[in-house]
Amino acid sequence: MYLNLLTTIIVFALQTAINFFLTPYILRVLGDEAYGFLALANSLVNYGFILTLVINSVASRFIASSYHKGNFARASKFYSSVIVANLIFSLIVALVSFVFLVKIQSIINISQALLSDVRATMAIYFINFSIGLFNALFSVHAFIKNQMYLISIRNAISTAIYAGCVLGLFWAFEAMIYYTAIAALISSIFVFFSALFLNHKFGLNLHFNSKLFRTKFVYVLARSGLFNSLNMLSQVLISGASLLLVNIFISASSMGILALSRSVTMIIESFVVTTAVAWNPRLVALHAGAKPLKDEVILAIKSVSFVSLPLIATFGILADEFYTLWLPFKSKEEIEFIYELVLISLVPSIIFASSRPLISINLITDKLKKPALVTLFMAVCVFCIQLIGLSFFEFGLKEIAIVITIGITLKISLFDIANAGANLGLKLSTFYPIYIKCLAVFALITGIIYPISNMLSVTNWLEFLLCCTLMSGLGYLVGFVMIFNLAQRAIFIAKIRGRF
Repeated sequence: MYLNLLTTIIVFALQTAINFFLTPYILRVLGDEAYGFLALANSLVNYGFILTLVINSVASRFIASSYHKGNFARASKFYSSVIVANLIFSLIVALVSFVFLVKIQSIINISQALLSDVRATMAIYFINFSIGLFNALFSVHAFIKNQMYLISIRNAISTAIYAGCVLGLFWAFEAMIYYTAIAALISSIFVFFSALFLNHKFGLNLHFNSKLFRTKFVYVLARSGLFNSLNMLSQVLISGASLLLVNIFISASSMGILALSRSVTMIIESFVVTTAVAWNPRLVALHAGAKPLKDEVILAIKSVSFVSLPLIATFGILADEFYTLWLPFKSKEEIEFIYELVLISLVPSIIFASSRPLISINLITDKLKKPALVTLFMAVCVFCIQLIGLSFFEFGLKEIAIVITIGITLKISLFDIANAGANLGLKLSTFYPIYIKCLAVFALITGIIYPISNMLSVTNWLEFLLCCTLMSGLGYLVGFVMIFNLAQRAIFIAKIRGRF
C-alpha cells in the first residue's frame, strides 16, 4: 500500500516537472490562442470518454472483485466483454470525430491560419483516445495484484517519451500545434505494449477470448457505470464547456488565458486523485471480504490531506512569484490577472484534498446513482449561470471561475461528505469531523507559513525552490502533528525506520 503511494507521488512529481518545462515552452512558441485550442482538444476528447465510461469506469472494480472471490471464469468474462465493447466504442468515436472535423469551423471560433493545424491536432487526439481505452483496461492486472507502483513507473517513462518527442519535433521542424498530439500518441503506443508485457509478467488467471463476450455482463457494467458517465458529463460541463463558452462569447485568446490559469490547479487536483486512488485496491479488497471500511477510509483521508495540503498552501502563497518566473514573457498585468484566477480556482483543490477518498466510496460500494445525479445537477446549474452571465451580464473570466468554485465547494461540502457515510451504513455526520479538521489544519498551515513569505525575497528559481522547501517542510511538520494521532504517528515513523 505505502509502496504504491510512495511511487505514485514520486512519479507524479516527475511528470509535473516535465510538464513544468514544456508548458511555458509551448505557450511561448505557439501563443495563447493555440494553447487554448490544445486545452479545448483535450476537453472535446472527454466527450468520447463520457460514452466509454459507461463500462470502463467500473470494469476494474468488477473484474478485481470477481477475481478476489476466486471466480476466475466470471472475471475473464467481464474482461473479454469490456475489450469487445471498446472495439465498438472506437468505431463509433471514429465516425463522430470525422463528422466533427469536417464541420469544425461551424462549431467553434478558429482562425483560417490555424484551421488545418487544429484539425490535425484533434484528429490525432481522437486516435489516441481509442488506444487509451485499452490502456486503462489492461492496467487491471496490476490493480488486482495491488502493484500499482509498476503502472506509476510505466507512466513516468511514458511522460518522458512524450516530453522528448515534443522537444524533438519543435526543435527539428517549424512549430505546429499537432506536434503535442503526435507526442501523446507515441507515448500511448508505448503504454499499450508495456501493458501487454506487464500482463504477461503477472500471469494471472485472466484471459481474453471473444467467445467469452456476454451482453449481460456489459449490461451489468453499464447499469453501474452509467452514473460514472453522468459524472464525467458533469466534469466536462464544468471544465470543457467553460472553455467553449469563453471561446464563443469572449475570444479564443481569453480561452487560452483561462486554460493557462487552470493548468497548475488541474495538476494539483490530478495529484490529489492519484494519491487517493492508490488506496483503492486495498479498499476494494476489504469490501470484497465484507470487512468494515470506516477506519481505513479515515486513514486514507488523513494521508491524502497530509501529502497534499502543505503543497497547496505553499503554492497559493507563492503563486504570484511562480507565474512571474514561469512566464517571464508575460506582462506584470497579465501575471496579476492569472494569479487572481489561480487563487479562485485553488479553493476547490483545498476542498478536494480534504475529502477525495470519500468520493471513491461511491465506486467501491457500487452506489453511484445519487452522487451522479447531484453532480450533474450542480454542473448544469454552473453551466446555465455561466451562459446567462455571458449572454446578459458581461461575465468575464473571474466570474466564470467563481461560479465553478462555488458549485464544486457546495457539492462536496453539502453532499459528498454525508453521502459517503450513508454508503457505508454509517451516520451522515461520520466523516465531517475529519473533513473539518483537515480544512482547519490547512488554515493553520497557511497562517504559520504566510508571515515567513513576507520575510523572504524571491527573484530567481533557486530562491523560489528554497522558499518552497522551507515553507512546505514547515507545513508538513505542522500537518504531521495535527492530522495524525499519536498511534498513527508512531506507526508512520516505525515504517520509515524499517525502510532505512
